[in-house]
Amino acid sequence: MDHFAVTNLTFAYAEDAPPIFQELTFAPEPGTFNLLTGPSGSGKSTLLKLLAGLYPQYGGVIQSGEVTVNDTEISTLQPFQRAAHVAMLFQNPSRQFAMRTVLEQLQFALANLQLSPPEIDRRIQTVLTDLHLTQFTHRALETLSGGEQQRVALASVLALGSSLILLDEPFANVDAAGRTQLLADLKTLQRTQHKTIILADHDLSGYAGLVDQLYHVDGTQRTLLQESPAALPATTPATPVQGQPLTTGPLAWHDLSLTVGDRPLITAAQFTLPAGQLGLLSGDNGAGKSTLFAALTRQRRYAGDVRYQDRPAKQYKLKQWALQVAEVYQNSPDQFIRIQASDELALSAQHSLHPTYWTAERIAQAAARLNLAAVLDHVSYALSGGQQKKLQVLSMLIMGQPVLLLDEPFAGLDQASLQAVLTLLQQTVHDLQLSALVVSHQRQGVVSFMDYELRLADQQLQLIAGEAA
Repeated sequence: MDHFAVTNLTFAYAEDAPPIFQELTFAPEPGTFNLLTGPSGSGKSTLLKLLAGLYPQYGGVIQSGEVTVNDTEISTLQPFQRAAHVAMLFQNPSRQFAMRTVLEQLQFALANLQLSPPEIDRRIQTVLTDLHLTQFTHRALETLSGGEQQRVALASVLALGSSLILLDEPFANVDAAGRTQLLADLKTLQRTQHKTIILADHDLSGYAGLVDQLYHVDGTQRTLLQESPAALPATTPATPVQGQPLTTGPLAWHDLSLTVGDRPLITAAQFTLPAGQLGLLSGDNGAGKSTLFAALTRQRRYAGDVRYQDRPAKQYKLKQWALQVAEVYQNSPDQFIRIQASDELALSAQHSLHPTYWTAERIAQAAARLNLAAVLDHVSYALSGGQQKKLQVLSMLIMGQPVLLLDEPFAGLDQASLQAVLTLLQQTVHDLQLSALVVSHQRQGVVSFMDYELRLADQQLQLIAGEAA
């Protein structure tokens, strides 16, 4: 088994920048399952990229110390050589895709290892079977849900056969059943093939009994603190939403049906989004939640009737519609327009539909509550995944469209950040009487803020919590 070590490492994003890690020493025991925790922006992703040899090649400066595999500095190895030792799954799975279909993507990844065609075929069949993905073999990657893409990206990583597997928030968009299954698959891989697994996650549910070592990334002390895995919480039953009586609202759909190719996703759905209330849209990966949002924002064709203020959506020009119905995308950088975080917020303020509400003082207060004040002069694309989410949500709240659809807005958020985002979201929805609907697979810490829940399953969209008006 390969031996990885971080020795007396001091790393910063620039020579004159404060260090992210200060004289860090870390050597995971080969063949163990390791969990990294810590606040958004503390350095979890940075540590994984250092172990993968991506830093300092693609960013940052090692001011002292080294990262080695079998006593060789990992950054000196060629990419195909590194892949034999270490593979990494990024927070955003689409960043790992270069081909059109699942099969083509796996073939491409393995061909870069200079494997023979029979070995490539063998590995593909093995990993698709092990991860229960054989039905996706010929699917186009762009037609998969965020959670399905995450599972395919994981398959690409596991197929490489690397001894160290690094996973950065791998379950952010995965439903509860998929999360449980993938955790079991990873544990089996660790036990049977003696893989070393290092996984960064904010949601600690489901890890009890699986983790060998638990580490907390301390951004203040710029180091790792080892903790007892016995402190991990036991799995608890999903908490239901305590539904409230629903109000009326401006956006409604009737007999709405959606398909992807020849596969029906939603049949004859109808609902009116209530104003001044926050709703949860739940459902398994691939059920059609993101597709529904795409239809409501007129980015995808649909059958049936969608209306705003009782006027058919198709009577609005697209620019007019965008001023009524907005979406917070799963992938935060897709939403950014400006390079610097402060400029992103300034642009939203310039075009806000509620400028008297979103004053400069209120925006500054919101940024401080979200712990963004210290990074507003940073490049938006260089922020951590959690910081990007908070910046994205704040910028869209400032815009203030009457209808706001949020697709996995809590991915990558630690508990403190989650509560801050939800509190700000709830307050803004109430104050401005917005109609807000949230897709989230995370329920812990979320459902108590929700006024109602819609469930999408078996092509049916049903109100399962909340009393219809």
